[in-house]
Amino acid sequence: SSRGLAGTMDFSGEDNASDAGGSSRPPPGGGGGGARRSARPGVGRQDADGSGHGTANRMAGLDLSFGDTPMQFEKINLLGSELSEHAISSLVLSVPNITYLDLRGNRLSAQFGWKLVKAMKKKYLNLEFCNGVPLRDLRANRIKSLNLSSFGAHHGMYGIEVVGAIFLAHFLRLNTSLTNLNFKRNDVEKDGAKALAQSLLGNPQCVLQTVNTMGPTKRGSKPGVDFQQFRTSNLKTVHLPHRLLDDDDFVFLEEWLRRYDCVEDLDVSDNLFCHDGVRKLARYIKDTRSLRKLNCAGLPVDLDGSQLIVQAVVQNDTLEQAAVPLGPCDENVERHQMFQQFGLGLQGHQHLVAIATNKPGGVEWSNLTQLRTGQAREFPPQRSNNWPSAQMATYMWMMAAVKPPVEKFAFQGGGASPSREYPNCIGTPVELWPIVPTLVHDLSRTLTTVSVAVGTPSNRDAIGQSRVMELMRVLTRCTALRSLNLLAYASAVLKESQLPEGWTSIGSAPRWLMDDKMRRYRVHWQALYGLLSTTTLAGLENFNDIDVASMRDRPEFTCLLLLQCLEGLAVQLSMEPTPTGEAGTMETKMMKSADVDAFCDVLRLLGRQPLLVALTCTDKSTEVVKAQQAKLAGPLSGVPAGENVPAFNHSVVLRNNQVSEVLLKSLDCRAPLREFCYENITMTLPALWAALCGREKPLPVEKIKVEPKWIHSSLARKRFTEQQRQLLEGVQASLIRSDAFQLVQSAGRGEVTREEIETMSPQDFADLLSGYSVDEPPEQEKYHPRVPWRCYPSFRKFVQIEEGDEPMFVPFPLDEEAAGELQLQKLSFCMCDLRSRLLKQARPDEWPASSQPIWHGPQRHVRPGDWDEFECKPVAEDDDREDGAEDADERPLRYHWRPASVFKIGTKKATAMVEQVMNASEPTFADTLLHEGLRSLLSDTSSLKSLDLRGNGLTREDANLLLNLIEDQETTLLRLNLIPVTVEEAQSTRELVIDGTGINKDIQENEDEDIEDPEGEAFAREALEAEIVRMDEGDGFIFLSLVSPQWFSELVRVELKRLEIPQDATLAHITDALLNLPSIRELHLSQLKLSGRGASLLLQAVAEMAPKLDILNGLPLARLVARRDGADSNTMELPSDIEWNDFPLGAMARLSLWPAASLPSSMVHGIGFNLQGQHLTDVGLRGLCVMLRHFAGLAQASGTAASMRSTPSSMALQLTRIDLSGNPQITDDTVGDLCHTLQHPSMGASLRHSLRDLSVRSCMRLKSRSALELQSFVMHIRDAGRGGDSGALQTINGVDLEALQNVGRSGAGVGGGRAAGLPMVLRTHVEPFTIDRGHPRPKLAALSECDALFFASMLHLWPHISYCHVHIILPIDLNAESHSSQGAFLTWGRSDEPSDEGLFGGPMIVTNDSPYPPPQSSAKQVCGSIQSHLDAAKRLFEACPFSTQLRVSLSPAVPGCADVLLDGDHRVLGLLPSSNASTDRQGEPSSFMQVKQRLQVKAQARRRVEAARRGQRLAQDAPPPRPLYVNNINSQRLHCCYRTLYGKDEVDIEHKDIMPDERCSVSLPSEVDISQVFSVASSVDLQHLELGSLHLAKLGQVKEMPVLTHVNLNHNHLGDVGVEFLFKALVDASASVVHVAVAENNIGDEGATTIAVSLGSLPRLTSLELCDNFIQERGSIAIAEAIGGLAMSPEEAEGEEPAPMVPLPVLSVDLKGNRSRELGARRWAEVICNHPDLKFLCLAQNELGMLTKENFLDLVCAAVASAALSVLDLQDNFPLAEAGKVGK
Repeated sequence: SSRGLAGTMDFSGEDNASDAGGSSRPPPGGGGGGARRSARPGVGRQDADGSGHGTANRMAGLDLSFGDTPMQFEKINLLGSELSEHAISSLVLSVPNITYLDLRGNRLSAQFGWKLVKAMKKKYLNLEFCNGVPLRDLRANRIKSLNLSSFGAHHGMYGIEVVGAIFLAHFLRLNTSLTNLNFKRNDVEKDGAKALAQSLLGNPQCVLQTVNTMGPTKRGSKPGVDFQQFRTSNLKTVHLPHRLLDDDDFVFLEEWLRRYDCVEDLDVSDNLFCHDGVRKLARYIKDTRSLRKLNCAGLPVDLDGSQLIVQAVVQNDTLEQAAVPLGPCDENVERHQMFQQFGLGLQGHQHLVAIATNKPGGVEWSNLTQLRTGQAREFPPQRSNNWPSAQMATYMWMMAAVKPPVEKFAFQGGGASPSREYPNCIGTPVELWPIVPTLVHDLSRTLTTVSVAVGTPSNRDAIGQSRVMELMRVLTRCTALRSLNLLAYASAVLKESQLPEGWTSIGSAPRWLMDDKMRRYRVHWQALYGLLSTTTLAGLENFNDIDVASMRDRPEFTCLLLLQCLEGLAVQLSMEPTPTGEAGTMETKMMKSADVDAFCDVLRLLGRQPLLVALTCTDKSTEVVKAQQAKLAGPLSGVPAGENVPAFNHSVVLRNNQVSEVLLKSLDCRAPLREFCYENITMTLPALWAALCGREKPLPVEKIKVEPKWIHSSLARKRFTEQQRQLLEGVQASLIRSDAFQLVQSAGRGEVTREEIETMSPQDFADLLSGYSVDEPPEQEKYHPRVPWRCYPSFRKFVQIEEGDEPMFVPFPLDEEAAGELQLQKLSFCMCDLRSRLLKQARPDEWPASSQPIWHGPQRHVRPGDWDEFECKPVAEDDDREDGAEDADERPLRYHWRPASVFKIGTKKATAMVEQVMNASEPTFADTLLHEGLRSLLSDTSSLKSLDLRGNGLTREDANLLLNLIEDQETTLLRLNLIPVTVEEAQSTRELVIDGTGINKDIQENEDEDIEDPEGEAFAREALEAEIVRMDEGDGFIFLSLVSPQWFSELVRVELKRLEIPQDATLAHITDALLNLPSIRELHLSQLKLSGRGASLLLQAVAEMAPKLDILNGLPLARLVARRDGADSNTMELPSDIEWNDFPLGAMARLSLWPAASLPSSMVHGIGFNLQGQHLTDVGLRGLCVMLRHFAGLAQASGTAASMRSTPSSMALQLTRIDLSGNPQITDDTVGDLCHTLQHPSMGASLRHSLRDLSVRSCMRLKSRSALELQSFVMHIRDAGRGGDSGALQTINGVDLEALQNVGRSGAGVGGGRAAGLPMVLRTHVEPFTIDRGHPRPKLAALSECDALFFASMLHLWPHISYCHVHIILPIDLNAESHSSQGAFLTWGRSDEPSDEGLFGGPMIVTNDSPYPPPQSSAKQVCGSIQSHLDAAKRLFEACPFSTQLRVSLSPAVPGCADVLLDGDHRVLGLLPSSNASTDRQGEPSSFMQVKQRLQVKAQARRRVEAARRGQRLAQDAPPPRPLYVNNINSQRLHCCYRTLYGKDEVDIEHKDIMPDERCSVSLPSEVDISQVFSVASSVDLQHLELGSLHLAKLGQVKEMPVLTHVNLNHNHLGDVGVEFLFKALVDASASVVHVAVAENNIGDEGATTIAVSLGSLPRLTSLELCDNFIQERGSIAIAEAIGGLAMSPEEAEGEEPAPMVPLPVLSVDLKGNRSRELGARRWAEVICNHPDLKFLCLAQNELGMLTKENFLDLVCAAVASAALSVLDLQDNFPLAEAGKVGK
């Protein structure tokens, strides 16, 4: 080396040199005095520890480094250099003082290693590291454990290899500290392992204990080997099974085993060595003189390895037990030769007593002692079933060599007797077949019993079965043979060429049979006949269960032998005569492969001795069984088989459960078929009739068995058609007529003789042949009509539903069992609409008693399947009795409707059927059920103490029933409808409060979660939901009956609150009760929902009670009347806590009490006037007008406004606000009266200067007349303001008149234009549909007709209002599964046709065809509610000025801000968060400003979380990152409601802060028609509504869109079809739209192509937003070509001349998040270059640089060359994050 190399040359292929495990010091040279320099930066440099782990991207080369000696090389790193051995040797030997050497990865041999060590002489002793081994520490004895296979010490790719092992071996010769060595996974090879072992063996001071995985395990479950015990020869047992030992491990171990031959028990089974290790093992076994027990089974050896081990075991003289790996027993001849050699070798082994081979789960030893001593008498030996085949083969060869006196030989897989079942030979070890003939031959002199499975198993390949003929020849040598079984002989493989010369005769078999019928079985017969005819087998007594000795000369013997040649047959013959005259019985079982024709031909030989053949087909397939039975038709019918061929004279019994219909139809009437069986009478009946009735005489069958497959008994009879009944009658007559027939055996009826069948009726006979008995139906429990009602034990359980709470259902009527289980004390069915629900949902055809007209009749006792089931019976006398009477017949009733009732349950027809038999004067089923329910609630067994039944549509009759029950029954009831019913409590009651439902709905926030609800209380869900309770006629009558002077003599105060009284009759009852109570002194009426007539009626009652009524809602009424009628002229100052509603205001007006009253000082200043505007009716509003006119008159009488300051306070009224918004009852008349009152000249200055706000918004009964009155009032105020007397009135219906006048004075309407004016924002809110659990209802929820016309008139009066925006908010729970409007019932089944109201009201038109309920849906209610909001917006826009910009938006409520949006704003101007008028005059922010503030906090928290995930910390006041650009071309940002209303700006608030994910979207029902808003609005904004193509299907019906400019449909599911509907409608309507946004709408190339085609027809469309869709190359190119006016290339146009095109005036295109890729980028680059107008193009996240950056650069160059383009966004277009962030 020279200085020019700077001390380092690098030819290494790797960048690290691993430290060896166990070394704590860095390798030498890590911090030496030599200079560390590199020829190239970053190349050849290593870390301070010399390992080089810190160097990256190294190049291949040689690494020579300086060490401690200055200017001398000491390190050589040739890791993976792949240099030649000569080059490496020369380089290593050229360095005189080498301390570091790494030669791994160079494919060096062991011979090179020895030569290198020898050539280095003593220089290798200076090595400190070699191939990753810390040699210096080993030499210094500083290492006790050397682990070269750990993750820290192993290189990963290369081990220390054989060269490293040789160097390590040289250092281990002198080491005295190493106790643990692990060199696994290091490729040390045989020579390396041997070198390591020999170096350690040659080191007398070696203290090594464990090597690799051969030591004891950490938990001590495996002892392992302590190598120190070898040196003392104390190691007798080495057990290393399942240790993953490889060849290197065992080569190392074998050196120790041979050096110290002391081991007696060696177990190395189930390891991994298979080559060098096996050879070493064989050498050790052959040479050892101490080994007694060996277990090396389970080694992955090949045939050569097995032969080595077998030869070693045979040559060993000391082994007593040996488990060796013999491998599989297959057709390999060499392996069988090995088995034979092993068996012969075992014969001469003196000490080996047991052998075994590998087997899953362990080994099983074969005892060889019995063979050697001649004690073996049978084969196979006992408990040898689990021996592996190789082990059994070795045992058999040893047995053949020893020749013990074996008497019994069995070679089969088990099974039944061959005469009972044809052997399947599945368990036969066919792989041992080559040994069987030889073994039988060697044992032939002693064998007496032989059983061999000679057939081929169905699941195995034939191995050696061709030697069956050889076996049969060998059997002729067995002179002592007495029993022979050749199992499955017919399946054996026999060839004619194998037949011996003496076996070619056919013997006693006739030639017509062997030459024709059974020609293919000839070889089997000849071999079998020749075998049994051999003289040496004259003593044979049994062959395949055939008694050869007694039957040899009889014809039956020939027949049975012939049947043995037929495959698939098992025959058992008994020659005992039968009762029917046959000579014997033959039990036959047939497999699928049996030849039925050959079987019948063989039986013809016994034609002179007719047999009874009992035939059983064993196949499981019914088709196969019937096909085999069908082949018996010819022989049974006497069809001749040929000339001189005997007839088939045998009788047949079919044992199977099935019978072939073809057989029965084909049989002759004389066919000897004695018995058969069938399963299904329906399938067998035609064939049975053909056999018994379709011939000259019936088939001579003696017995018919019926065995149904599945059932043996049933509650219903089998139903037969008329044709089947005729067939059954014919069968019955034929069986009776037959001379041979005896009985029918049925599974359900047992044996039925012919005599019994003669007396049977056709129905009983049909039941007999059906096979199962008909049981009497059990007595059915009759259920009375009732309806379960969902209830809750408390309001807390209703609001806070906990998992695991069992639902509570209260049945109505309440039965005794449920009453005893629930033990209810308090029950509220308030607002459940019991009567209407029962009318609609309680079906009379659902219960036995009420549906009696439908099922009662002569067939109510007819069971299904009865013979006369379909016959029309005359009406019996008992059928004329009245419905409901008990049936005198004790037979079970069948509640099936009459056959004529071809209608479904729950339909109009079923209801009409019941109506026909009912008198009109009788109560309906619903009324009856209601009355039964009321009786059950107040029965003697009821434990109820409180019952509330208000709001259930009860009538006066129902109320009388309840009152009679309370009066007559001894009930425990204390309160009914919140009214005491006991005399004691009523007479002591001084205050009666009826406040809504009377349920406590206050839940403490810190309430203990483990609190227990009161027991015995149940509240219906409707009662817990309701805020206002309806009182019906029955409720009023109960009030009148209970609240009487007789019982409530001490009653002083009555409070009626939160009640709805819609009927005048109900109110009449209540007023009569109040008028009849002389003791009442205080009356409080609050939040009552009354009609105008009802309010007048109740006010009349109050007026009559006025002289004695001290307090009315806090008003001292009696004192005022007295003051009015008295002589005192002084006025009375009214209290400040009066609740002003219909009754105080109406009473003051009707009784003319205002002159006698004066207002308190607090009310004079506008404080404390508690006006219940939402609950007023026309009565209260007229009273308010009277009050205003009264005080206006006082003010006018007092003089001018200047003198008003000195007017007494009693004459002044300063009313600041009149809020009637949301009132559902006031009408146009009273609103007009109010407007006239307020603008009348008589109105005093005090009121004119105090009233600031007037609102009648969302009053749905107000129409156009109210709007005109309000408009007139506004014009009056405007004119008064011009005259200098504008007053204090600022807002009317949320319109800030003062702000509009100020803007008008500033000239916004002239100079500034509309853009400087205030926008009008009208927020409407669709009512939530989920169950109301205490959540507030939305305020100002809808636009009434008055609102629409009023706001339109305001736009006409003040044209400088910038725009009008109607924002419709949808509740998040729009698609909730359960809605409160659905009630407590679930309707089941499928709806029928709609029907009119009948006697039972509107019946539930459902059916029980399906056991599953249809999905619950409130689509009709939801659609109607949403559609009403859209229609209101349309009415508003149609009345607005044409020049006003009209915007409509529809979106879900913002998550987390629903409560703010529910409250809404009373103001409609300046509500935008960015507006200066976003707060009112009191400084309260608008609802949208509050939402924005919440979203800002939420966004700040999100940014902190994201920063924390990135490992950053965001400061509290850190500003959010600003966007790189803002695209507001065509003012598109101003037409997104999330930007204008909620403050989205991509800085403080992003879109994901408002709508975090898709779960925030709602699914707008497709029935909602959104198309009409396109015709009247200039901006349509519909986002997060899951709009699809169905929503836009009607858009094509809109013919004109005159003002539409902006369409925003982002975040929906339009797809390609929806986009096509949208743009087609825009084109057809010639819309002047300028901006379309359809981002995130699942738009693909087809939709993009549609857009491209439509652009030319929309000339004003200049901006497109298509972000986050699935537009790929084709769609992006289509848009680019349409915008750029680019014609297709000639290739793309298929030879057509491209038409000239011009660029479209498009200014902005946003394709972010699509897949334009390289082709789209190239096309857009062409557009950018030439387009004169395109200012903005976004292609971010479009995979433009996935494959190449060329097209990306084309876009950049095109942007530079473009004269119009301002922004080109190309972010995130490369696969790597570093390359993806490219600027604009």
